[in-house]
Amino acid sequence: MIARKHLVQSLKLVLVVAFLALSPGKVGAGRPESGNGRFVIRNVRLFDGEAVSDNRSVLVENGRIARIGGPELKARGAEVVDGRGRTLLPGLIDAHVHVAAAKVDSGLGQALSFGVTTVLDMFTNLETLKRLKAIAAADPPDLADVRTAGIGAATPGGHPTQMGGPPIPTLTAPQEAQAFVDARIAEGSDFLKIIYDDLGWALGEEKRLPMLSHETLEALIRAAHVRGKLVVVHIASEARAREVLAAGADGLAHLFTGESADPDFGRFVKERSAFVIPTLSTLYVSCGQAVGPDLLADAHLQPFIRPEWRGGLTRTWPLKKPSCKGTDEALRELVQAGAPVLAGTDAPGSGTTYGASMHGELALLVKAGQTPLQALAAATSAPARAFHLGDRGRIRRGLRADLVLVAGDPTQDILATRNIVAIWKRGVRVGR
Repeated sequence: MIARKHLVQSLKLVLVVAFLALSPGKVGAGRPESGNGRFVIRNVRLFDGEAVSDNRSVLVENGRIARIGGPELKARGAEVVDGRGRTLLPGLIDAHVHVAAAKVDSGLGQALSFGVTTVLDMFTNLETLKRLKAIAAADPPDLADVRTAGIGAATPGGHPTQMGGPPIPTLTAPQEAQAFVDARIAEGSDFLKIIYDDLGWALGEEKRLPMLSHETLEALIRAAHVRGKLVVVHIASEARAREVLAAGADGLAHLFTGESADPDFGRFVKERSAFVIPTLSTLYVSCGQAVGPDLLADAHLQPFIRPEWRGGLTRTWPLKKPSCKGTDEALRELVQAGAPVLAGTDAPGSGTTYGASMHGELALLVKAGQTPLQALAAATSAPARAFHLGDRGRIRRGLRADLVLVAGDPTQDILATRNIVAIWKRGVRVGR
């Protein structure tokens, strides 16, 4: 009983933030003007979301990338930002967070202070959904932009209903799928999140929770696709991962733990044109390999981690640790097969926090087999492409001026992403 109590408490830390009571806050009534500043970042190393080039200059006007050229790029009257010895990146995109309902501004503000200009929220309640949609509409310069799954699909008594918090809609049969999806779209969900996990791996098989049937899973995927919505599924095993991808899901919200992964897993994902958000930051916590304390000790990161979020970085998994050998094998297979990998942290779950954990995730992706260029793409162009965010994730003429300037060369040393010189959201410089 004591072990189960600790387990439930630990699991709550992953998703309960999405079910807390809505906190008051102010959001502008309409979308503010884009940054009206005109500036040029000159003689900078440029990672445009896909490739790297040296001695480039980028002109920003009215919150957009106006021109890209060499050192001689004409920008009369523009403020000049010295890019020598520095690298310019697109604003980072965290493809898996849970925005804490009681601390929306704090979480999104901290994310932005680490160069994460966009976050993808993976489950929330109705009141927080409304708040997140208001923020997305206003797009304020001091908070990360946000897209959200809204209320995910789960069955009565299944995960995450055991966490408490505001009641959420659930479903029990395939016939209910279209109405469920349509209700979520009407509320403002940008994509569909499905929970396909009975927590047997954590609670023990004899105590596993109810779970959606395979038929209901398939019906939900069809219903979302009929409405033009992406489907991301939470799984906890390779067998379930294969099952949901074979059913047509667009992506996995996590990789899985275990001693090994089948050698064709990467090819299986690639052949189905699916993507994977590994969330190594949180899986490694469950495997006893947490990196949160290291992030908290990093002099480039620690000063910008707000007091209310520091405790999460040292929180650990209280029960028997699974192995992450299979996690690492699966990621290597994804990289080898060329399947899309998206950087996501699952913040603010155990061992993670907004923004800072993205820099930890990038280092973990490189350690597990990606090149620094691939890891940077996983946090920029890859999530933008997977979630159809066509105005960001790359540095191209006409796109949003969501930019991060860092000292050094993260295309060679991924830790250089932590040495932030400046951040701009839609051309407005962010105060850290």
